[in-house]
Amino acid sequence: MTADGRQRAQRPRWAAALLAVTGWWLAGCSGAHEPTQVVGATPRAVVAPTTNVPALLGHSIDELRGRLDTTAHPLPAGYLSLLSDGLASTDSLQGFRTGGLQLVATYNVTTRQVRDLLILGSREDSLMGRASLRSSARRYVILPVFRPGTPDKLLGLRVLAINQP
Repeated sequence: MTADGRQRAQRPRWAAALLAVTGWWLAGCSGAHEPTQVVGATPRAVVAPTTNVPALLGHSIDELRGRLDTTAHPLPAGYLSLLSDGLASTDSLQGFRTGGLQLVATYNVTTRQVRDLLILGSREDSLMGRASLRSSARRYVILPVFRPGTPDKLLGLRVLAINQP
């Protein structure tokens, strides 16, 4: 074989070795060892619970008042007309302040049984955290309540107990 033929035979080996080294280098820098990042995920602030609202469900208004160890407070200005629109004639409202939360209990005047609790506020994540609520709970349902005429403004979260057999 001539010297020129040997050089041609060595070129493919050299190119193959270079290609293999480049492939290994690219595989090592593929980001496989980087921590996983989710695009678009926003960090949520952890809110410390201040009131255990699920523990307040299923009681009479008198038991609720005793558990909260407080007397009823008047509702904030303007809320009475907003909240009393859908009430039956046998229902009444009573407001409480506990753990920095404003709670409104809807109860039957005759049976004194609390029908639901409304937590007033405009930040859903903060209300859920401070009230110790979980959206996946089986004992209760959480419904957002919006201001009439402005469906983008949250009035609060209504919490309804679910009767389980």
